[in-house]
Amino acid sequence: MKKKSIFVAAALLVSVLGFATLVSCDKDTLCYVKVTVVDEANGNAPVKGAYVKIDNNGSSIYKEGATNDNGVFQTDFPAPAIFDVHVLDSAVWDTNYHKFMGYRTGEATFKLKTAETVDVTVVLKQQVHYLN
Repeated sequence: MKKKSIFVAAALLVSVLGFATLVSCDKDTLCYVKVTVVDEANGNAPVKGAYVKIDNNGSSIYKEGATNDNGVFQTDFPAPAIFDVHVLDSAVWDTNYHKFMGYRTGEATFKLKTAETVDVTVVLKQQVHYLN
């Protein structure tokens, strides 16, 4: 009877340790970035609808999208790395042709870390690049 109790206790201990190992392996391995785009020409106000592209030195690993009402674009990546942020925003509305005649840019570089959120602020410069 004593041997059976020891066997049951050992089996229970192995089960608990196995479960704890599975739970501990279920860690968050993604890297998160929150890019906030602000306008240098407007007192660093948030920029809604700015185009954001985040890439790793021009590689095929990238994410892109537009900023929300608060000037924020958030995303994740599967591995840590050093990334570049490129931001474009339309500028100079032509009332005659009803279209934008140029754009403004901003850039930043940052390092992502596993299971952490990195906050990056990109400032749109005042200089307008005109379209031909």
